[in-house]
Order: sequence, then structure tokens, then C-alpha cells
Amino acid sequence: MWRALLVLAGLAQAAVAAPPVVEIRAQTKLVLDRMRLQGDDTAEIRGQLIDGLTGDGIAGQTVAIQVAGTTEHATTGPDGRFAITVPVAPGPQSIDLSFRGSSLLTSSQLSQVADPSRAQVTLAIDVEDAPGGARLVVHAAADDRPVQLPIALSIGSTSGSLAPLAPLAHVTSGAPFVLTRKAAGGPGTRRIRAEFAGDDARQAGRAERNIELTAASTTTIALSASRIAYESDLGVTGKVTDEDSHPISRAAVTLVSGDRRLAQGATGEDGSYRFRVEGEILGQGQWGLQVQADPGKSSIRPSRSSPEIVRVSAPQPVPVSYTIAAFLATACAAGGFFAARARPWQKLRRPAPPAEMPVNPAQDEVLEGGLVVARPGLVSTLRRASDDGFSGAVRDAVRGRPVADAVVRLRLNEVRRAVTTGADGTFTFEALPMGEWLAEVKARGHVTENFVVSIPHRGELRGVRVDLVPVRERVFQLYRRAAEPILPEPRLWGVWSPRQIVDHVRARHPSPALAELTSFVEEIYFSSRLSEETVLPMASERVDRAIRERARVAS
Repeated sequence: MWRALLVLAGLAQAAVAAPPVVEIRAQTKLVLDRMRLQGDDTAEIRGQLIDGLTGDGIAGQTVAIQVAGTTEHATTGPDGRFAITVPVAPGPQSIDLSFRGSSLLTSSQLSQVADPSRAQVTLAIDVEDAPGGARLVVHAAADDRPVQLPIALSIGSTSGSLAPLAPLAHVTSGAPFVLTRKAAGGPGTRRIRAEFAGDDARQAGRAERNIELTAASTTTIALSASRIAYESDLGVTGKVTDEDSHPISRAAVTLVSGDRRLAQGATGEDGSYRFRVEGEILGQGQWGLQVQADPGKSSIRPSRSSPEIVRVSAPQPVPVSYTIAAFLATACAAGGFFAARARPWQKLRRPAPPAEMPVNPAQDEVLEGGLVVARPGLVSTLRRASDDGFSGAVRDAVRGRPVADAVVRLRLNEVRRAVTTGADGTFTFEALPMGEWLAEVKARGHVTENFVVSIPHRGELRGVRVDLVPVRERVFQLYRRAAEPILPEPRLWGVWSPRQIVDHVRARHPSPALAELTSFVEEIYFSSRLSEETVLPMASERVDRAIRERARVAS
């Protein structure tokens, strides 16, 4: 008796001590492609089962199709599509699609009314380049015959199949429509949807296509003077804009004179850049200067400024007194440099009490990824740039662990190089041609990083570290804008765990938009699946929607 009671008490204590289990399942969605009359009172029904987050098809699942009280079952193929032939009666039919779900997938349902006796409509979107944008033509066919139909166009981002689209225009099939970059919100990739609502003789139809709107760039250049002394500096300024006069930020810019590369950098948020070059580097004589700009985006083409001429005067002799003063100043600077590195005075300091010891950075600091260059030795910094290699390791910015199977790509004009990191996250490039290489580091489940690599170098690009921020961490950072005002105190964001924050927001019965955002963040952050960075625009949009809804309720 007592032994049984002790066993039951031990089991109860173990159940209380066990951590809660959180089950995250993927959201699913059913899509009805068409219902077409086959003859002999039968109709073919086609559809698809997709992941509600990514839009990818889900294979090997059973979908129930109910028409006129009769239920049939179909299994999805590799792309999530299914097809089945069912008996139907004349006239419009109510179609019910249902998926029961599983341990990893949520259930979903779809109810729709379709008339299989009406002609099947198919739409196709053709795209051609046009000044200022793209030329769109929607082709429509009913039972494989061309027809003219009223078409509704809408546009949106390519971040996922569930991303909302905005109305664009109403056109007639077969008639061209020019989509300008201004109407599309600038250059880049956009998703276009064409829809026919259907009529008495024809069924509804829909088609989607991703298009890329490209634009040329323009680079300006201005010199601080057209003639400088050999001992003076020359200031070079300018701006990089796109074809619509919008500034291009973070574009790689290089100051060149013929085949010589004089300086490199990147544009600011307003598209401007600034260089300062010593007359001694240019040398005595007349030189033509240009600035090359590469926006680093496939939708914006690189450009080169018009040449500007500068004359550098002959060098002037330096008085002996100046030389002696310069030597003494150099000796003092070198002594100070070595003293700063050795820090002999620290040996005389008493150890700081615990209250004065440095503390760890705050837990709520914004995570940033990117390139962390190596620290070359003193001798290396005195040598000329001659190293043509690039090597290092890719690390997770949160845990500091190596990221395996990350792809490191380098691009210089038409030259491409790419490697994949090993289990230790390391990569190596050798014998790279001279120039400004555009680097891209991409790994599954992490935010892609882009930066510029200058070849040759003095050793600072050997043993670098590239930090990649996980997508789930970036999503939780975006979530802070909407969730932090719900906490009892803002400082708790750096104290509470992510699970405590999500549970607290849900317990406060948030608005519909914030509740939807919280479920979205919970699925992305706590799920065992790695989310792609294409979810970031969707997360930002949902955060903005939740903030607007809170402001509207407060007013």
C-alpha cells in the first residue's frame, strides 16, 4: 500500500517538473484550380494543397472532395496538386474541399460554387521591357479559343503566396498595359495577378507571374579644384541615383584614373559619396578621374561618371628644419604607439572591485550581421597591398557556432566565384583578380549579408569572420515594436524570455492584428523548421498593421 503511494507521488512530481511541450504545426491552404465538364454527367476537379507560409505544394496528403452529397478522396502529387473525376448534375455545383491535417500540418477547408457547364478560361501574362517600366499583355482563352475579356490586374511583393496584392488597373485581354516603375513602387521584383471574375458563359480564371522592373543608374562627379599642389589633397564628391532620380544607398563606388584604382567606398542613405586623394598618390601631371558605381542589385544597372580633369603641380623642396621636426614627431608617435600596445601602466593599477568590472551587453541589443575583418600585424600594415586571397569562417551571430553549407559568392563584373563552407564554417578563395568584388553570404535560415571585398589587400581579409543573423531572431526583433508596449515595463524586454513575452501578449487578449502577428511570430521563432528570409517583408507588414490598429483603437 505505502509502496504504491510512494510510486504515485513520484510520478506526480515528475509530471509537474517536466517542461511544457509546445506543438508548432505548419499552416495549410487548399486551392481549387478548376472544375470542367467532361461529358456523360462527369466533371474533372483539379486543386492544390500548399503551405500557407511559403506557398510550396505539400505532397502525399489525402484531400476529401464533396460534390452534391458525394465524397471522393484524392492524394496530392509531388507539387501538392490533385485531380479527380466525379459525377455531377447540370448547373452550378457546391464544392467542399477538406484536409484533416496531421501531427505536423494543420487542417484546412474550402467551399466554392462552380458551374462545370461554363467554358474553362485560361489566362497568360506576357511581359516586355518598356521605357520607364514594363509592357504587360494578358491573353485569354475559353476552351482553347482566344477571347477578349475584362481583366483585373493587381500587384504585390514576392514574399509569399499569402502576401496581399493591391489593385493596379482594369484592362481588356489582348490590349497592352504599361506598368511604370513609379506605379510599382520602384525597380525590383513584383508579383502580378490577372483575374477574370467569370460570367454566364465562362468560368472565372486567374494567372500570376513574377516580373523584374529594371532601371539604369547615373553617377555624378565633382572635384574640389581643377589644379592642386603636389602636397595638397583633392576632394571628390558626387551622387548615385536611379533612372527615376531616386538616391541609391550602399552602392559600391570606386574612384579610378585610367586603369588605376585610387579609392573605394559606398554611398550613404542619400546616395552621395565623398573621396579625398593626396596629390602625391596621383603624381605630377594631368589626370582624368572617373567614379564607377555598382548598386549591387540585379534590377539597377551599374554606371560610370563622366571624366573630370585635374592638374597636379610639381613637388616643392621641403626645408631641413621641417624634415627634422617630422622625424621627431614620427619617433614620438612610434613610442606612443608601442606604449599604447604594451600598456605598462596597467600593471600598477589595483584590480577593480566587482561593481566596476565590465558587464555583458544588454540582452535586448539589436543583432547585426556582416563582415568582421582580421587585425593584421604591424609589419603587414607597412607593406604594400599584395594579398589576392580571401578566407575566413561563417558564424551564427547569436550562438557563435560555425554555419555549415553556407554559400559565399563573389562577383566582379562578369567574373563569378563561389564556394560552400564545410562543417567548421570555413571558406577560402585564392588568386582573385584585382578589383572591388561584391560578396554575398547566404545560408538557409539566416539573413543574407552583402559587402565589398577589395583585392589586393594587406592581410586584413585573411581569417575574417562573417556573422549571419538567424531569420527567427530578426523576426523577433521586428515583433518588439508591436509587443513591447504590452509589457508591464519596457525594460522587461531584455529580462523576460521570448516564451514569457509571447505568453504575456496572448494573455492580454490583444487586438486581431496583434493576435495574428503573435501566432505568426510563435510559429517562426519556436518551430523546429528553418524559415527563409522571404518571411521578413511579411513580418514587417504584419507589425505595421498591428501598430496601426492599436493607434486607431487608442484614438
